[in-house]
Amino acid sequence: MLSVLISCLFNRLENIEKVIKSKVVYVEYVVIVQGTNQDTLSTFKECNLWTNRDDLKIICDPNIGVTYSRNLAIEHANGDLALFTDDDVTLCDDFIELVNESFLYNKNCDFLTFNVEDENGDFLKPPLSKKEHNLRTILGVGTIQIAVRLNALTRTYKFPLNLGAGAKYPCCDEPVYLSIFLNQGHKGMHIHKTICQHPKESSGSSLDSYVKVISRLIAFKYIFGKGLGYIFFIVFIMKNINKVFTK
Repeated sequence: MLSVLISCLFNRLENIEKVIKSKVVYVEYVVIVQGTNQDTLSTFKECNLWTNRDDLKIICDPNIGVTYSRNLAIEHANGDLALFTDDDVTLCDDFIELVNESFLYNKNCDFLTFNVEDENGDFLKPPLSKKEHNLRTILGVGTIQIAVRLNALTRTYKFPLNLGAGAKYPCCDEPVYLSIFLNQGHKGMHIHKTICQHPKESSGSSLDSYVKVISRLIAFKYIFGKGLGYIFFIVFIMKNINKVFTK
């Protein structure tokens, strides 16, 4: 089964009706909603019949931060494959076949990344990997590019709660999550096919604030260890010095 794991804010919950596709056997949608309470969510579901689908779970998360949402979605997923996505994406019509076939043809991989396009059909970011991932190529990956195998071991891998949108340090949670796979001996591959479209934006990849810069330092320490993490962070800042704290 493929579990499509969707992080959502309550004020955008209506968008989910456009995100999910027609019902397909062995596909489920797990929607984690933040920014509301259970009573309000229940009222919304009563007023919106599309939420009654038996392939759709809508779960209230009292926490704030997308990494809480991602981790809770993993806990509620029934599939052996999972695709992460958001409330503002348009999944490609063939995304189910793309995920299933990509894992079928890459049996040695426990995570895959895909291309994401903007509304004009341009890549949101150029792929950093031509094929197999390493600790460097995962640094630019966004969550909506990621699909993983879920089993007893990989279900224990969590997104870092101190990073990501809604946290004090608002970015770099994705490479930290994928680094757990690589550091535990799993393999990952980039598939040069598009999984979804997403509105063009670049705030998460910018270095225009102190917390975004420190997010990189924290991520490098997670991924490479404290010593190497500091060294790679300094190299990174030197290479991007013209972007630091500039709007």
